[in-house]
Amino acid sequence: MRFLFLVIYLLLILLWAVISLIVMGVATLLSLPFDKERKMVLALSRVVARVVYIASPLWSVRVEGEENVDPTKRYVITSNHQSFFDIPLLFFLPIWKFKFVSKIEVRKIPAIGWMLGMRGDIVIRRGTASAATTLMEEGSEHLQAGTSVAIFPEGTRTRDGEIHRFKEGAFRLAQENGVAVLPCVIDDTKKLFTARGLNPRKLVVKILPAISEQEVQQTPTKELAKRVEEMTRTTLAEIRGVGK
Repeated sequence: MRFLFLVIYLLLILLWAVISLIVMGVATLLSLPFDKERKMVLALSRVVARVVYIASPLWSVRVEGEENVDPTKRYVITSNHQSFFDIPLLFFLPIWKFKFVSKIEVRKIPAIGWMLGMRGDIVIRRGTASAATTLMEEGSEHLQAGTSVAIFPEGTRTRDGEIHRFKEGAFRLAQENGVAVLPCVIDDTKKLFTARGLNPRKLVVKILPAISEQEVQQTPTKELAKRVEEMTRTTLAEIRGVGK
């Protein structure tokens, strides 16, 4: 039965991807001349991404901590990174206007990479001298335009699903632009599929209280990165300790 669900799911997602690419492509062409931040495309992509989870009868998504989000603010959003499916999961956040920071390899993935390109997300070449410059320049441009920036501070997906060292780029970006940091914690995206097909999962997105602009400015970058890393690690352990 799980394998049958997988086949049906993949067919639905394929059809949805084709429709979404056409709609988002048209929206991109229509909005580019007057909408540098591509707000229309950002709003559409939120709907498109959520279907990745909604289309599966065996998956559910629970969002906690929505009260910690101020819709009038810009944030540097941080999250742990377990799998490629973290990207669509973050679209369940009660924030639609944000840009991802992703490595250039993601752009080469059919459909998903094209959609991220239409959104105008920030692309970096991980491990190069230009990566930090690109993050700071493009991230600052979006933040100053009122658009939040979402970053996986670990820099890449973790193979064991645990929390690894947070790099400082996300926190330096927040400090230089005078914005709050919004830590988020996700779990279970590594276990969506098995050899038998779709795996029943209850996915979690937990939004922690934001670290205010004042705290971000007053805390040394390395200390801030370590603080958010520890908050994320502690919260992930709490999530796994309840009903897992």
